[in-house]
Amino acid sequence: MLSLRAGLALVLVCVVESLPRAEVSTPAFADRLADSVGVNVHMHYAGTLYTDFELVRAKFAELGVRYLRDGLYDTGTTWQAYYDRHNALGAMGIKGLFTVAAPSVPEETLRTYPSRMSRSFEAYEATNEYDLSGVAAWPSLLRQSLAQLHALREDPRLSKFRLYGPALSMSAAAFAALGNVSVYYDVANLHYYMAGRHPGTPGWGDGGYGSIDWNLAFAKRYAPGKPIVATETGYYDDLAIGDSAPAAIVGRYMPRLLLEQFRKGVQRTYIYELIDDPTPGVAARSGFGLIRADGSSKPAFRAVASLIRVFSDRGAAVPARSFTYTLEGGDGNVRQMAFQKRDGSMLLAVWIEAAGFDPGTRQMVAVPPQTVRISAPAALPLARSYRWLEDGNVLEDTTGAGQANISLTINDALTVLQFGSPRRTRSVQNLRNVH
Repeated sequence: MLSLRAGLALVLVCVVESLPRAEVSTPAFADRLADSVGVNVHMHYAGTLYTDFELVRAKFAELGVRYLRDGLYDTGTTWQAYYDRHNALGAMGIKGLFTVAAPSVPEETLRTYPSRMSRSFEAYEATNEYDLSGVAAWPSLLRQSLAQLHALREDPRLSKFRLYGPALSMSAAAFAALGNVSVYYDVANLHYYMAGRHPGTPGWGDGGYGSIDWNLAFAKRYAPGKPIVATETGYYDDLAIGDSAPAAIVGRYMPRLLLEQFRKGVQRTYIYELIDDPTPGVAARSGFGLIRADGSSKPAFRAVASLIRVFSDRGAAVPARSFTYTLEGGDGNVRQMAFQKRDGSMLLAVWIEAAGFDPGTRQMVAVPPQTVRISAPAALPLARSYRWLEDGNVLEDTTGAGQANISLTINDALTVLQFGSPRRTRSVQNLRNVH
């Protein structure tokens, strides 16, 4: 089945019939999507490839991600390399979110961390999933720690650093026990994993349990009005562990997960994690990485790198523009998201949001392709298309360029169409510069 998916043709032809018009008044700026992606790292983990900093640095350069998440460790203060390596990544433009290891971290450590990470430090994060610590008094201790972190704002050297709230386990009881403590932090913080399901899953329990919407409801209830981030989410591909998914499926799902998160208002999504733990078969540890323990890149790594590359568009602010287009055909699983680039061109992401793998039966699921018809303004004809392949690379194609009305065959791998006349024009090529 994978070979059939990989060989699925992208069809772009002229459509002669007239289509009704529908306006997307203000497409999101493309670079906002690229800027919404972060990744978890464990730079202090001995016995893993995180100790090979030259490899880590090279992989960050290939991935193109701008944010990372790691730990704020009191015990790490004696290991200067920890700070040096984060500062080296900061010099590459990669900013760090640092999680307080425990409510007992000394105040001096909290105060001095930003100066130790002067090239990297972006924000503090409250203690990670403290409801799973086994400490009976965890709610009160976590509140005390939040008050301590919030008080750092009184120091003018620290007032510019945002505070991310505490992430809890996927437990309604934990959120209820802690209550609304959002007065202490700037950003609501969630952790959730898709358990091998596709990003648009309606959930797999009561009330939509496990779905993105089910998880977002906690932030909206206990931190109303706060911006929302997910500092841990993603998939694992160690098939010896339940609720895993094959690496090819994770590669297909990961760009869609980032788009679904963005579509639902999550301001930043930190993928868990950059590099695999070297020990296979261990639940909650194995198979999460975008990179294997031998240093090779998985399809998900290449798929995310491709997404960031296509949508990256840094530069001075430009006026927002409207984009009037019509997409017809397909069923309710067809997703579409429009984005604006600074050169005036538009990106239209389209895909079928359906399960390509059944975590219950552990079987691949065939997602039939669908044909949609797209009509764009004559002044913004198709310039090129980007089609995500099974290995996570992207096929860039100019078939149909210059046409404003096209027919497009899509599947559950992401396709992005660029409309308009971007400054750069290239012939058909396969973007395989990520290894």
